[in-house]
Amino acid sequence: MGYYISTSLTTLNKISEKEKVLIITYMHIREDIMALYGFLTADEIDLFKKLITVNGIGPKAGLSVLSTYEANTVKEIILKEDVTRMSKVPGVGKKTASKIILELKDKVGSVEELQGSEIVIHNEMSDVVDALAALGFSSLEVKRTLDNMDLSGKSENDIIKEALKNMNRQV
Repeated sequence: MGYYISTSLTTLNKISEKEKVLIITYMHIREDIMALYGFLTADEIDLFKKLITVNGIGPKAGLSVLSTYEANTVKEIILKEDVTRMSKVPGVGKKTASKIILELKDKVGSVEELQGSEIVIHNEMSDVVDALAALGFSSLEVKRTLDNMDLSGKSENDIIKEALKNMNRQV
């Protein structure tokens, strides 16, 4: 017997076909559908559950948020009340982004808790990350690529072009 499990692109990019992984699942039940959503970490599923408590955010929109940004980056965006970055998530406009931030800013921890996390991307690279995320890359994939690049003295445009080349995409 097999099950269809929807995951974020972030989760999907972290696993390979040849390895065994433990997927933490969330079952969403409505009158007309029963669906499974899968996550690699407890932190990711906890954030997903918080996201879908926001009026107007269902499981698909919750996955879209987690496909665009890592869980810690989503928390950082919420804590810094960055409506612009949150509204770059496909399917999330400024009004919904504001609602997510307003309803979750007291529920996602503190900025200090995120400071030790290596996945949080600093503000000076946020435009680069956002541009690459808009092209369909996960924030994890972007972070790994940027970590392997020499960024000193390069403009954002040059960084984006080099990152695209490194991720086997044409400019």
